[in-house]
Amino acid sequence: MMINEKLDDVSRSNEKLDDASRSIEKELRAAIDQWLGDQPVYWNSKWNVWVATSYDAVAKILKDANTFVRNMNKREGSLEFWGPNHLLYQGLDTAEHRLWHAAHMRLTGEDFAEGIRKRVSEISYEVSTRLLNQGHAELVADYANMIPFLAGYDYLGFDPSDTSLKDTLLAQLPIREIWKHQLDIGDGVPLNSKVARDGLEAIQIMTSAMLPTIIDRRDHPRDDLISKFWVKGREIFPNWNERDIVSNCWSNIDNEAKLSLRGLLYILCRNQELQSILRSDPSLVDNFVEEGIRFLSPKRTIVRTATKDTVLDGQQIRRNDVIYAITATANRDETLWPCPYHFDYTRPEEGTSFAFGYGAGYCVGRYVGRSKASEAIKALLSVTSSFAIDPSKPEPKWKGDMYHVPSPVHVILRR
Repeated sequence: MMINEKLDDVSRSNEKLDDASRSIEKELRAAIDQWLGDQPVYWNSKWNVWVATSYDAVAKILKDANTFVRNMNKREGSLEFWGPNHLLYQGLDTAEHRLWHAAHMRLTGEDFAEGIRKRVSEISYEVSTRLLNQGHAELVADYANMIPFLAGYDYLGFDPSDTSLKDTLLAQLPIREIWKHQLDIGDGVPLNSKVARDGLEAIQIMTSAMLPTIIDRRDHPRDDLISKFWVKGREIFPNWNERDIVSNCWSNIDNEAKLSLRGLLYILCRNQELQSILRSDPSLVDNFVEEGIRFLSPKRTIVRTATKDTVLDGQQIRRNDVIYAITATANRDETLWPCPYHFDYTRPEEGTSFAFGYGAGYCVGRYVGRSKASEAIKALLSVTSSFAIDPSKPEPKWKGDMYHVPSPVHVILRR
């Protein structure tokens, strides 16, 4: 039976399913609607930025990488955070860096994402089984963050038996994440601030831990992503070195896949009927993930800066004006997704959501992120008969403006 036929066969009238969906929609809607203005593009005096909320306006911003740029190199601390080559790559500032972005997307494209599914499934099953034996878990730290990290660690080519390296990275990545988040939302982070000092120390610790493997792959290539980074990087950059490899490792062990997975798991925790449906037919999980990343849009704010005077949806944008492209509102365009505020895992995949960006700056891990989320969910469903919010623990709360995700998600797992 084809997937569309299966979706047609699933009843949309199940009251338990609808009640749970409506509850989550209510939780999300207030946070999404706060961005809506009287026009699709408007000036937000609170943030001192332009805000674009419509699908067409956000699409134009993300497509036109010459007029609307990331401007990372003007944010204090970005050079130290990313390194010189990767900073330019983040902004797609030169032809070479645009070539590397395209090369990276090919290396981690659709074929690669399909090729790693089996290994991601094995990793997810191992972690799921361990959590099930405990009987309880905090799904953000124990699962949603862990699976993308372990999968990336594996296909990059780090030694899976090196627990010391894993523990070092897992301890330092949250510190780096705080610095990254602050860099994303503002004009920069002073290097003498505690956030930057702690973040820089964390990066130095992790870099020292990863370098022996990275240097070994330079001299003794294997069939792993680090070795491929060496080959492709040297074809484009004459000064390509081990620090560039380190910078490209980050997006494979600490990325938006964990944000999507947090929300997707929370939806399932709240909806036992949906768990049962997906557990009985795992082929529906990919569609659940696709609708979930549209509905959740965990990275809801993409920041761009205008390089010249321009007009966007009738508004005069001046050179150096900052624009917030709101993916969460754009992904609720009712011309593309009927009843867009409704979470419908049977929805056909017809529109292109901006959950992983779009255009020249399209996320290089958009296919890998989907594969990781799908296999992680399938594994957890396969080893459990149910998992639900633990009423004895703190309730999940939606947090963040740029990244909007639930945390913590304490659950009870049953065989």
